[in-house]
Amino acid sequence: MRIAYFDCFAGISGDMTLGALVDAGLSIEVLKSELEKLHLHDYEIRQEKVIKLGITGTKIHVTCQEGHIHRHLQDIVRIIEDSELVKEVKEKAVAIFRRLAEAEAKVHGTTPEQVHFHEVGAVDAIVDIVGAVIGLYQLGIEKVYASAVHTGKGFTQAAHGTIPIPAPATLELLRGIPVYTQDIPFELVTPTGAAILSAYCGDYGEMPVMEVEKIGYGAGERDLSIPNLLRVMIGERSAQEIPPQGEARFLDTYSIQVGQALMLEANIDDMNPEFYDYLIQKCLKEGAMDVFLQPIQMKKNRPAVTLSAQIHPTQLEKFTTLILKETTTIGVRVYPVTKYMLPYQVITVNTPWGKAKVKIVQVGEEYKTISPEYEDCRRIAEAENLPLKDVYEEVKKQGLKLVNLNVN
Repeated sequence: MRIAYFDCFAGISGDMTLGALVDAGLSIEVLKSELEKLHLHDYEIRQEKVIKLGITGTKIHVTCQEGHIHRHLQDIVRIIEDSELVKEVKEKAVAIFRRLAEAEAKVHGTTPEQVHFHEVGAVDAIVDIVGAVIGLYQLGIEKVYASAVHTGKGFTQAAHGTIPIPAPATLELLRGIPVYTQDIPFELVTPTGAAILSAYCGDYGEMPVMEVEKIGYGAGERDLSIPNLLRVMIGERSAQEIPPQGEARFLDTYSIQVGQALMLEANIDDMNPEFYDYLIQKCLKEGAMDVFLQPIQMKKNRPAVTLSAQIHPTQLEKFTTLILKETTTIGVRVYPVTKYMLPYQVITVNTPWGKAKVKIVQVGEEYKTISPEYEDCRRIAEAENLPLKDVYEEVKKQGLKLVNLNVN
């Protein structure tokens, strides 16, 4: 599978995306030829090689003469659908603009059809978005992956006045995507960049195992304290995950499954400790993969607790809201993690006292562990007035029988 990995260490915008794709091998002449099919006039597109803190990238310039024209969604859809672009490009470009319209509508309390596109309705924004779709299509990209997205911070000027960073519509488009900010007081993610990324990418975190063939750097306008570049890597996704150096034999032997997850952490020093059990159980009930507490010492040597929850990337909004609502913390840290797991299955066995579940961890053709489910064992022990350890051993014995192992 041919994939692209977007490394968004300095955010992402429409022109940075287009610049990175051109830098990675998209022919500027092919791009211009395809864009002509939109029948837009009075604009010019050109590329320029620039250097950002010692790294060379491509800056795409789109200049136009049309002035400030505010288009509605139907105007842009008409431009795209009346073009001679291929069906796949049309559909994806329209989908991106619909995402933009939905985000703007939610922020401004209106409908997607009534949204007035300001900056994103201009010719240069249309060229950036449709050009990015053309580029990914021409380069044969089948799937897009991305890092967590650096958003920048502070305030910026927009058509409606001074707004916070990320801009409200941008943040709406970034729902469910891992984001972070550092000491860069500028807007690093634009609505066009967020719309393109969210329309293509569903997997965020570390770079997947791939054979990198092409690398492109798309330059932003400003000079920052970090390289203002979007890095895109293009290549073939490996059919089999390759583990970190030194672990290949181990992972192959144990058939370890590799997956991406997010870790949410919150430091808490002023909450009733009786609430933690309720919080942990609620997180697990809502689908967290793991939840745990660690004792820490905070400033002024205050004893505190770090609450950690491991979740799927798509659960970010739900669990951030849950933790901020249910605890006294005022902030949550989020970072991507790689999870290595042995494959397992849960089976139900019959005991003299009824049914109970057993977790079976399999390694190759052998079974590594047979673990009775604690809650089932406790339920039986309480109901039958039996020692918990006796119930546990009996359930384990039945599990061993079911997987055809010898019991000594």
